[in-house]
Amino acid sequence: MITIPSVLQHDNVAVYPDDEDCNLFYCLKTTPEIRMVDGQPVFSGLFWTDSADGSSESVAGLAGGWINFDANLSISPKVEEKIIQKIKSLGIQKIRRDAIVSKERERLGLIAKARGEKQIPEPDVAKVGEIKFGAINFTEGNVTLLEEKDGDLIAWSSAGGPASLLGDNNAAFALRLSPKGAAIWYKALKEGMKSISVRYDLKFRLRLPSLEIRAWAGSTQIKEIDRKVERVWHSVDQGCTDADVERINVSEVTEKLMEEGLMNIEIKKGSTEISDEHVSQLRNMVIKLIEEKVQEVIKSRIRGMTEEERKNSMLQLVREEVNSFVELRFTQEDVVEWQIAPQGTIMNFLENVPEKKKREVTKLVDLSEHEVETIELNVNVDAPWDEEPYVNAVKVDMNYPSAGKQNSLLFKKGSPIEIWRLRRPKNDNGIVKYNTSIYFKGISEPVMLAEKATNGNLNINVGKIGLININFKPHPNLSSIGGKNKINAIQVDISYKEEDSEDYFRDTLVFTPEEVEGKAFKKIIGKIIDAPLTYKVTYFAKSGRMVEMKKQKYYITENDTVNIYTPNPFEDTLDLGVELPLIPDDSVIKIIAEFKYEDQDNEFESSDQIILSKEDDWESALARLVLIDKTHSEFKYRYKIISKDDIAQSGWITGQGDAETIILPILKIHINVSQLGLGTKYENGLLSLHYEEGNTKNSKEIFLTAENSSEMLSWYIPRTGNIEAEYKYSLILIDSTGKSIEVSGTGKGKILFLQKP
Repeated sequence: MITIPSVLQHDNVAVYPDDEDCNLFYCLKTTPEIRMVDGQPVFSGLFWTDSADGSSESVAGLAGGWINFDANLSISPKVEEKIIQKIKSLGIQKIRRDAIVSKERERLGLIAKARGEKQIPEPDVAKVGEIKFGAINFTEGNVTLLEEKDGDLIAWSSAGGPASLLGDNNAAFALRLSPKGAAIWYKALKEGMKSISVRYDLKFRLRLPSLEIRAWAGSTQIKEIDRKVERVWHSVDQGCTDADVERINVSEVTEKLMEEGLMNIEIKKGSTEISDEHVSQLRNMVIKLIEEKVQEVIKSRIRGMTEEERKNSMLQLVREEVNSFVELRFTQEDVVEWQIAPQGTIMNFLENVPEKKKREVTKLVDLSEHEVETIELNVNVDAPWDEEPYVNAVKVDMNYPSAGKQNSLLFKKGSPIEIWRLRRPKNDNGIVKYNTSIYFKGISEPVMLAEKATNGNLNINVGKIGLININFKPHPNLSSIGGKNKINAIQVDISYKEEDSEDYFRDTLVFTPEEVEGKAFKKIIGKIIDAPLTYKVTYFAKSGRMVEMKKQKYYITENDTVNIYTPNPFEDTLDLGVELPLIPDDSVIKIIAEFKYEDQDNEFESSDQIILSKEDDWESALARLVLIDKTHSEFKYRYKIISKDDIAQSGWITGQGDAETIILPILKIHINVSQLGLGTKYENGLLSLHYEEGNTKNSKEIFLTAENSSEMLSWYIPRTGNIEAEYKYSLILIDSTGKSIEVSGTGKGKILFLQKP
């Protein structure tokens, strides 16, 4: 059986001997290791990501992990072979055999002595031979993973419990990691930096000399008698005769007695598992067994001289010596439970693992990739909750035919997007059908919309169902009509469906052409509008004439307010396109052209106005004049040039028909004042320009300084035709002393060149 102490320490392995066989040894690993199969560690790290839905429960994208691995106290055959070689090289077998032989020879010697035999037999102990390793029988034990069992990193742990007590004491560990723990383990395993600490607490049986009691007693007795003695003859009268009589004459006697005795008890306690009380009982038992023998040993065994010997013996020196010894040995070798705690931190256990195998050891499961796919349909409803027609609630009934699933959702103001989740069927066509029911405030019956189908999320936009919201506006041409035919009032008669329908209604609006924003008609019917709105416009002229237009129909949609312009009571018009002959410079802001049409025979007149501006990039415009009789198409127009510092207006220009585009006959005069010497001889000046055409007069004044004298100045003349224009100018120049000089003249053409007088 295994015994102590160990005879060798090699590569974290303690080697213990057998108490009887010098060739039998027991190996015990002192530090745990990860179990290896085919050179690969038995370790599995399964990690899973979050669902990529933006939740904040994960750490570094990981939502958790599961760790499984095995640890044991296994000793590889390679290490065992090295241990065998070391045992042989150190001669440990011979040392063990010599110790066993010595112990056995001593035991056999005592047996032979007790039997009175002089020859001691040779001990029967195995010769040094092939080294064998025995199995250690563990009786009790626990194994502990030195990691936290719960907390920020570990959600659950099985890291603690009984050891297997078989073979190499393999232990299986399982950990469920929190998001933070999963992130730490995953990154550490990828870098090969993660370490694992394991501790075993084991008990096994071994034999050891736990108690040895040795008791012995001995005595030595020596006695010496020293006599001075002589033989003496003398004659003794015996009556008739005399006889010689022999007599021993002792003149001196010296006796010496020496006696020594010793009794001894030795107790060697080799194990703390033997109690002091038990040791005391054994001691008393040994003393009792040896007591009589001790008494016999220590009593006097000296015989001395008898009385007869004293009288007749001629012995002069008598010496007597008696030696006595007795011994009792008690040896107890117990089988005790020995406790050990192999422990260690396992480092770099993935160091020699190929990269491909390492990826298999640390697997990452992406939960955003669906294996059994779930269909997620986002359902959102937008409706006019706080404006007409005031939707109160919307109910959505959904049907997924290929999955055979139905669902209903109710939405109100402020309802979030709802998600309908269902497992995707095998033969999925992706079609979801739905019906929408709309409930209005103050109306009990909902509006049921026709069934619809889609292959994605449901974004239901409820328009202004059941709401009639129309704004009738006067025709733009009405404001240009004058005279007796000027329209003073507009009447619009509105109706919906036939009189025998439950949804039938009628109404009337009245407004004037001056109300350019028109008149609104608004009505909530709380139902789907499935018929057109019928309206009839009647115009009331200044002359008292009433113009009735034909009935018209308008098909209402779910849009916002609809603008409907009343029809034109006078269908004939002159459409006059207006353009500029040139692009004005930045001094001109806009040009306004006004048009007039008069039909004196029919007492009818109309007018219009257009604006050409820099803001509109001087784009052409269209003027429209309303006519009663298109055969009478003569009109007149004039225009204004509005600059930054003056306004110039042309005279009236007569036109006929609308076949050609009107190009306004504007003349641009380029004025060069660079030769006037402003800033040298003269400080500044004042240029006055005058143009007259018929009754129309236009003037312009330009203040001249050294700063603007280098620029080309402009003057735009509004002519009534493309004729050569003659204009007058007056120039006043002022020197530094305040003296002035005046120059005047007449100009023609497009360039006015002024020189110093």
